Amino acid sequence: MDYKLDQSLMDLGISNIVIAKVSGVDLSAKLNDEILSELKTNEEKALNTDLDELRDNSIINGYVEMIKKIGRSLKKNPPTTEALIGNIQHRGSFPRVNSVVDVYNIESLRSYLSIGAHDMDKIDFPIEFTVSNKPDIFSPIMAPDKKVADYDYVYRDRNGILAYLDCRDSELYKIDDSTKNILFVVQGNEYTTVEYRKNALTRICEILKSIMPNLKYEIEVVSGTN
Repeated sequence: MDYKLDQSLMDLGISNIVIAKVSGVDLSAKLNDEILSELKTNEEKALNTDLDELRDNSIINGYVEMIKKIGRSLKKNPPTTEALIGNIQHRGSFPRVNSVVDVYNIESLRSYLSIGAHDMDKIDFPIEFTVSNKPDIFSPIMAPDKKVADYDYVYRDRNGILAYLDCRDSELYKIDDSTKNILFVVQGNEYTTVEYRKNALTRICEILKSIMPNLKYEIEVVSGTN
């Protein structure tokens, strides 16, 4: 079994996880004019978003409710899309990273979903989606290590935590210039259907495929019965 959805996470309202396994990634590929146009459209949308009103959106509010359930700070752990929009407003522009990160950030702005992305070759399967149930350490991308409490929800492999509170990805599994295979993860919340999440991952993969001819992908749903 490559994936396990633990009952502790199901008790917080997550009954399934949607993932995409992607191979044939080429990080040297450039975004084409169509993708750049979509990026610009979503950049303008973000710049014109009222952050005070954003949490009226049911999907954003679903992530907020998850954080509230465990008593973590929303100021320190805002939903991914809210943090991205805040970043864009602070910078005055969309933060360009690489073709893969840019494409899934576009989708995050479009769908308001938190999307995890990890170099699959750095993962020591299986992956467990769970409440930590023990003190641990998490190494976020471009940030100091942070302590994980036993009540924090994470997903992890045999060696460490890939993502924390569905809002931060790990430095240890991040996509870099050598990445060839990627695991996308959309945990979602009670307001995000499986179909909604599958459609979001399909859009990401199809856009990447349009600029990476050798790319192949497979979408899978992980449930408590897997």
